[in-house]
Amino acid sequence: MGHILGALGGILIGLIVLAGAAGGIYSAFSKSNVASAEENLIILRMQTQQFFAGTNYDGLNNEVAIRAGIVPESFVKGDSLRNPWGGDITLTSDTSSGTFSIELTNVPQTDCTQLARFQADAWAGISVNGGEIDPSDATAVTSACGDTNTITYTAR
Repeated sequence: MGHILGALGGILIGLIVLAGAAGGIYSAFSKSNVASAEENLIILRMQTQQFFAGTNYDGLNNEVAIRAGIVPESFVKGDSLRNPWGGDITLTSDTSSGTFSIELTNVPQTDCTQLARFQADAWAGISVNGGEIDPSDATAVTSACGDTNTITYTAR
């Protein structure tokens, strides 16, 4: 009986260690997803601005961006644009204001709070779940992010 209890205790300790390691792995993937999204957002914004230089972004959409080669490869999945969490990426233009938007869907809460504050000065606006936010207000950003989120970046 003592051997069985010892074995069960060892298994239990092993499961606890494994659960802790899994949590660490999830955290590492989450940080990796945020870093990848941030890097690719910078590239996408800059390449879109360069490609449409001197225009009002008329005609910008996902298909045009893919065909023009201005979308980072890690965002392209077949003929669709996907973010690191498997959500959609949608490019749109507002020709009357001379801006374009990059929308990311399916962003988890912990990653939303980081991405909503990403390079706030580089964007004309950032919204979370349809509401414009002030990225410098950490409490407002935290309140705006729910379980699964849509973040929209607007650029000139």
